[in-house]
Amino acid sequence: MRPMDQITGKEQKHHVILHYLMNQEMKANWNGQVQTMTVLQEVPGGEEIIVQWNEVWVLAEGSTIVLSKLLARYLELHCTFVKQLAPHKVQLRVEKVLIAKKERLNPRFTITEEGIVNVTNIVSSKTIIEANMFNIPTLVRVNFEDYRKRMMVRSGEAGTMDIFKSGMERKFDVVKSTQKILYIKDATNPESYKMDDEGFINYEDDIEDNVEKLAFAARDKKIKSELILPILYKNELEEIIPIGYYFLQTKDKSITEDDLKFYQTQIAEMIERIKDANLMTTVEKFPVIDLSATGLKLRVKNSNLVETLPKQKGILLELVFKLQTPFRFFGKIAWAHKEETGDLLVGIEFSGKRSYAEKVRFEENIEIIKNNGRTAA
Repeated sequence: MRPMDQITGKEQKHHVILHYLMNQEMKANWNGQVQTMTVLQEVPGGEEIIVQWNEVWVLAEGSTIVLSKLLARYLELHCTFVKQLAPHKVQLRVEKVLIAKKERLNPRFTITEEGIVNVTNIVSSKTIIEANMFNIPTLVRVNFEDYRKRMMVRSGEAGTMDIFKSGMERKFDVVKSTQKILYIKDATNPESYKMDDEGFINYEDDIEDNVEKLAFAARDKKIKSELILPILYKNELEEIIPIGYYFLQTKDKSITEDDLKFYQTQIAEMIERIKDANLMTTVEKFPVIDLSATGLKLRVKNSNLVETLPKQKGILLELVFKLQTPFRFFGKIAWAHKEETGDLLVGIEFSGKRSYAEKVRFEENIEIIKNNGRTAA
């Protein structure tokens, strides 16, 4: 882990953006959702930028977005949403520019004796499940269809379970961005579009204010109720990711509160089933190249992990010092680099709490490595 320097001056911000980030792709993170954005231009004044995005996020003015990129040093732009200029162009205000310092808070020490420190029993994901999936992984598709059929037994009508895609109706974009439920118990009654309960979308405020027209259209189409449930997947970092939705419009009977609870329970069960089936354990031993109190660098030769680890956010692992009981950690994937040999170098940041006894034992081992080895650059 490295401390960050904050750049606050307008001229300094302007220099960083103009000389290092123009026409550069940056990783964008908003509310647990991730996509790539390209910096197109700086707005005159030096504190706002125009960026291009592939996926349209439904943002309110003032929503916070963090843009990041690894240049010579790691850099972050903390931005707030100003306005949407075109379907794939938005204007952001740059509130903070953070650049990693050269000095580390916790020095890394090179492992000089082969086999003295290894990582084993890596628990990772077989398939990367994210908010911006263009194709449904087989594991997800099979479960979607299975649970859609189960829910159809309850509703008596064919609902839809799918991933969010570009170009969908606004109501689907709002469900995805807010991660809230759209529930219209009586689609023919304008009052049903004005849900104020926490966790639910108020159709009149958030999507379309002419609810009388919608209620009239529902009467014309003989639609009794409507429901869009977001399918929320919790990833390795405990981030909530909207990966899909369950959509149901009924014509034979209304969707009751009991029906809604049943569908929510089914989706929660399906998510756990997907998570369990998506985990794999790799029991090989992988050498640790260098180590600090907060993380390590790992060399990986396993062909499957070489392909999958760079796409993952975190893994469970066992860190083994020679002839000792393993330490079990959750590790965030900080960076990954594939060498010409085909090996993968992975930077891992430790996460989660340890007991006092484990912390003391770990620090003792770090001290041994420090005395026997050398400081890594």
